[in-house]
Amino acid sequence: MIEDDPALAKDIKLIGIGIADSKKKVEAFKTNFRVPFPLFPDEKGDIFMVVGKPSTPTMVMTTPSGKVLMSHGGVIKDFDGLVKEIREIHKKQ
Repeated sequence: MIEDDPALAKDIKLIGIGIADSKKKVEAFKTNFRVPFPLFPDEKGDIFMVVGKPSTPTMVMTTPSGKVLMSHGGVIKDFDGLVKEIREIHKKQ
């Protein structure tokens, strides 16, 4: 996992965007599914539009400076594969 890899944890941050969700709904989702990264509501859909209208839930991977490296819309079906993809992107940075 990302937090278990010091280089990734230092250089890459994961955030979740709750498209058309309130802060209360996003907090409930985070609690119910024990999400280990920050989640943010996007009640008006502004972020949704900027990242190209992906599926929900949406995950955006950025550098600490805010550079977007990738985004993922929808359920993560292959978490290990996603972590592998993140590591490959990280190596290119």
